[in-house]
This record gives sequence, C-alpha cells and structure tokens, in this order.
Amino acid sequence: MRTRPALLALGSLLALAACDDDTDPAPDAAPPPLAATLEAGLAAVDGLEPALLGVWGAAADAVWFAGGTAEPEGGALYRFDGARVAPEPAPPGPLLWWVWGADAERVWACGEGGRVLRRGADGWVAEETGLDEKAVLWGLWGSGPDDLWAVGGSVRRGGPKGVVLRSAGDGVWTRVDDPALPAELNLYKAWGSGPDDVWLVGEGTVTVHWDGVGFTRADLGQRDLLFTVHGRAGGPVIAVGGVGSGLVYALGAGGWVAEDPAGVIGLNGVAVRPDGLALASGARGALVLRDLAGRWFRLRPQPDAVGARTLHAVWHGPDDSTWAVGGDLSAVADGVILTDRRPLPRLAEP
Repeated sequence: MRTRPALLALGSLLALAACDDDTDPAPDAAPPPLAATLEAGLAAVDGLEPALLGVWGAAADAVWFAGGTAEPEGGALYRFDGARVAPEPAPPGPLLWWVWGADAERVWACGEGGRVLRRGADGWVAEETGLDEKAVLWGLWGSGPDDLWAVGGSVRRGGPKGVVLRSAGDGVWTRVDDPALPAELNLYKAWGSGPDDVWLVGEGTVTVHWDGVGFTRADLGQRDLLFTVHGRAGGPVIAVGGVGSGLVYALGAGGWVAEDPAGVIGLNGVAVRPDGLALASGARGALVLRDLAGRWFRLRPQPDAVGARTLHAVWHGPDDSTWAVGGDLSAVADGVILTDRRPLPRLAEP
C-alpha cells in the first residue's frame, strides 16, 4: 500500500507558507561582504527528479545529498565527487530527510519509516532502529562516529512522538526515554558542539539540551515549530523555523533570544560558518545571511535560480563552498542544488 510521505502530510511544512512581503530584513545596515559574494556566485544545478532535503560534506570531492520522491521506495542519495553529482546505490525505501557524516568514510542518512542508512566501505546498508513504518526520523547528528543522535516522531495516527535515538556507531540504535523529552511533540533536528552539549528542537518551539548527564527542556512559548539548529563551539548557535513568518532564535548567556528576519517566510535550514556568519534558507528560495551583530540580510541570487522552490537545507563545506538544496516540496520533486562551487557541478548521465 502506498503511504503518504510525512512531507506532504505536514502540509509541505514551509513550502506552502504565507506570501513573502519582499522586505529586506535589515535595510538600514550594511551587509557583510559575503552577501555580495554569494549573490554573484550561487548558481543552480537543475535536472533532478527527486526533491533534496539534506546536504553534508566531508571534503571538496565528498558531498552527499539526501531526499527522494513520494513513491514508497522513492528515497534517494547522491554524491558529488568533485566534478559530478551522481546517485548512489542504497537499500530501497521511502523518502530520506537528512544526511550527516563523521568523515568521508562514515556517513549516515535517516528518513521515513524510521529508517537509518549507513555508508561504509561496502556502500550503504540499513541499520535497525526498532521503529515501524509510522515513524519519521527528521534529523541525525553525531559528536563523532561512536556518539550518534537521531530525532523524529510521526504525523500519522498512533505514531510515536518525541523520538530520540542514540547509537555508539555499532549499527544498533536505542530509544531514549526521559521525562524531559516531549512525549507529545515531534522533534526535527539535533546538533551539538560535543558529546556533553547537544541541542534538540521541534514542535511548539520546544528545545531540549543534553549536558552529558541529563536533559533539560525549555519551551519558547510559540505555537509554531523550530525545524533546524546549528552552530559552532563558542557560538553562535541558531535555531530556525516558522510555518508562516520566518522564526529565528539565537542562544545567549541567559537562554534563547528571538531575532527578527523581517520579511522572510518560513525557514527550515541553517548553517553557521567557522567565521560566525550564518546562512538560513526556506520557502520560495529564501536565503538570509546573519552578521556577527545578529542582523539578518536577504540575499538575492541569480534571477530564477530557484524560483518558487523551497531551499530545505544549507551547508558550508570545508573548502569554503556553500551549498543549498531543495525542490518542489508540495510534489516532492524537481530537486535543485544551489552552490558557489566552481566549476559548477554537473549531473551524471542517467
């Protein structure tokens, strides 16, 4: 029986959000030089049938993309090898939401059906999570190859909520049970600066912190969602989301502080660079850049590079390249890769 992907069941999340009022987030401040560099340099790689939802890279010739179509076995993985973007053989299954790796040899992906795939010396293999077909793992992160986290939940009746899994990198995933975890809410992403500093974010603008010993939950009080969290050791740490208007929180000494990327609709991807600048992405090709003072600036790459498609995830590569991926999330199709990498990657021949 064909199942409806969580992406569609959630109303395409941010893909169908309210209209952008086209206002610049920080009209009275000068953007950092990187803004002009990205506007001039970002170009689209088109021609992908699947939508792309996740991107992660270990090196200039090792960048992975996760996504798929709405078909029951529509999950897809691609790799950029320094010249071409080519599909990678993987166990068949539904849509994949995220990809993360410890290095170029050890990479994981997660998605619909509560599944986790691992890429090793013998290619991609499935790992047992103990979850059924109602579960979705929306995010995965690790402090290293032997300390992995996956988070998720379900949009289906009777499906699990507040799912947190951990693995020691041995192919075995164990569900974490703790009173501080939101049993009534979905969790969408995880990120940390180390094994004793991990953040989980999700529905209801809930945040959960792991300090290496226990969990602490803090609800930010909005009837909305936080979809992605990312940062760097020493800060900043940024969480983004919002189904209607873009929602941004930055972690301060006293907790999470709201920031206002005015004029931007729903955000669902963020990457903090080593220099502390942050790039966020979202519905209708939205890209916004945060400077070191916490001001947000709307970027306008080449005309029609993305169109009305959602940019679901962004990544800053170790070679200083920038990547954003997405597609038509209402149809789960028409994937796009936006990058300043040169020469521009080309798609492998079918």
